[in-house]
Amino acid sequence: MRVHFSASMPCALRIGGAAAGMCGEADKFADLPGGEDILVEFLPADGNYFPLSFIFGAHFLARPPLGVEAYLYDCGADVRAARFAPRSLSLRVPAQARAAGLLLTAFDWGGPRLCAEGKNFACLDLPSADVQLGEEHIGGEAFARALCRGGRADRLLLLAPDASVAFDGDADAYACGDRLQVRARLFDLCGHTLERTFRARGGRLIEAGRTLRARPLPEQIDGRLLPFALFETLLHGGDASPLLSPALAGQTEALRRYLGGYTAVRPPKEIFYRVHGEVNAAGLVYPRAENAFDVRFFRVESEGGRVTNVLPVE
Repeated sequence: MRVHFSASMPCALRIGGAAAGMCGEADKFADLPGGEDILVEFLPADGNYFPLSFIFGAHFLARPPLGVEAYLYDCGADVRAARFAPRSLSLRVPAQARAAGLLLTAFDWGGPRLCAEGKNFACLDLPSADVQLGEEHIGGEAFARALCRGGRADRLLLLAPDASVAFDGDADAYACGDRLQVRARLFDLCGHTLERTFRARGGRLIEAGRTLRARPLPEQIDGRLLPFALFETLLHGGDASPLLSPALAGQTEALRRYLGGYTAVRPPKEIFYRVHGEVNAAGLVYPRAENAFDVRFFRVESEGGRVTNVLPVE
């Protein structure tokens, strides 16, 4: 089995006790024998973090350990070391505020977190970024706000007075008033931006509308990009009609039901083309467990730059 290894930070990789080079967001691959258990070790270049190791095999692929993500497909697997434990567990509290009847405390103790205390209690993971705490009013209702800035995109977290999560997602820009308006880049292959509107009702934020925007596409779109344009548009709730042939016009919702509940679109690795040939396809990611995913490949047939059929790769 060909396995691609990557990590959230630069690491030295060891497989079966042998050095396999450095990896990070750029991956390293190895062809591992099936049916055997093999020790895999990630050693962070930053010595302030502990190494992460596990036994790779059938049990690992069924349920990876915490901190590791596994993506399994018919001709290989992708394994990502997503979280590393810091060596220091000293407590740091960068921000604290009262909002919407809650006491908010942003703290770092082996990782950044947010504690919300009121009639109820919640403790939530945060990204490693600067945290701004405060209160927002939407449709006459108060929400506690944590805005995390400094990563690839800002993350907006809104909590109801009962400490339940009303909104949690990326937000390049947002505005509060009668309704919540959020705009976020999706960082997908087609450069989509998603604009959403929410209305408040009893401490909940209910989506009232969405607009999906992409970079301008040529009238005759490159056929290699067509599967990603279609599957990303369907994933994010957009109208795929401009990408479909007249025979499939009006079939956006039918295609969405046919493909099911995938959560991401990924380009195939080179092993896919070695096994399946030059197929115009994309990988759709389906969650199987908390940190385990199945990747299924679908190909498109097209004519005149428009999709005429969507088929699984077998």
